[in-house]
Amino acid sequence: MKCLVSTLAVLFLLVLMGCGGTNTTLTKEWTWRPATIAVIFTNPVVANGDDVEDDLPEYVNRFHEWMSLELKKNIELKAEKLSNNTRLRVAMKYYPLGISGNVNFYMSGSGVLFNERDVFSVDDGDLALPDADAYLFIDAININSVLTGGGLGLLGLLLHEGILTMKASYSFYDGKTHERLGVGTLDALEEYAFGVSRSNWESLMETAVKKIFDGTPVLECDNCSVRSEANWNDSKGTSRKEAPKKSVWD
Repeated sequence: MKCLVSTLAVLFLLVLMGCGGTNTTLTKEWTWRPATIAVIFTNPVVANGDDVEDDLPEYVNRFHEWMSLELKKNIELKAEKLSNNTRLRVAMKYYPLGISGNVNFYMSGSGVLFNERDVFSVDDGDLALPDADAYLFIDAININSVLTGGGLGLLGLLLHEGILTMKASYSFYDGKTHERLGVGTLDALEEYAFGVSRSNWESLMETAVKKIFDGTPVLECDNCSVRSEANWNDSKGTSRKEAPKKSVWD
């Protein structure tokens, strides 16, 4: 009976996550595709550290570096499939402290905050961002693996079935007006059968990119105009004006 209850609970979790997937709300004003996008994220919390040691040994204690490379690769690969062959330039920036740190951005009801201030009102020295047409902020990233079964499979192979999950919050911002373009929450999952492998980690990142960008003009808007490319300079902090007093989200 306990096994049945456990199995039903796992199936419910899979259905719930599979149906919920992503929850993104976009503004009506976002009808253009960026030529450049900067992805800024906080330190991911990885609960299954042993799997990182086994599958990504070169990135132990540097998981954010691997995640940054994977996210960038998947965004660019999907952009290459756009019908007009427009090249999307992607920059990645990582902030090491989690949401409990005192030097960090985090999501709030009013937008992205950095040291309790609006992210586009802080001094360049505090939060240097590359120039870009659009920004994607990702925060509260949690990655975990949940064991859903086990035992001997075909040919007597030992099975460790489960799901690898990734949860996060994110916001899109206009790089020129600094208005918020969209907000969302992420629930991505990857099933595994013989324990977590490198390919499972890679598939999870691919799914995360698909869910975050699903329905946005970034990768799914063939008839959208492409904004003129920003003055791209990875090493230069962007100059920012005070955020508009009245937001489209008010």
